[in-house]
Amino acid sequence: MDEFVRVALIAVLFFLAVCIVMGLIRAFTGKKPADRLLAVNMITTAVIMMTIVLSVLFKESWLADIAAIYALISFVAVIVFSRLYIISHMKKEAASEDGEGGTKDGI
Repeated sequence: MDEFVRVALIAVLFFLAVCIVMGLIRAFTGKKPADRLLAVNMITTAVIMMTIVLSVLFKESWLADIAAIYALISFVAVIVFSRLYIISHMKKEAASEDGEGGTKDGI
């Protein structure tokens, strides 16, 4: 492999590592669950890209297979967590609408 390509791939790995750290910071400091979900999605995307870059760097094709499997799992996880967030948000809205017409105790 050409030395320039090798150095460029290593630089990309460092950039992706910085992106993961920034995503972790956002995941812990996010004010809304949607912010946290988006940060975790960004982290998983960066990990997938790192795996692909390592696959090219080490010339190991099985790493690309791992990246594809991880991408599928990540996709399903984001859909499930999004659905759970929507369901819990709808339940909170329904509970607040039911409580508006009652007394202070909600009776």
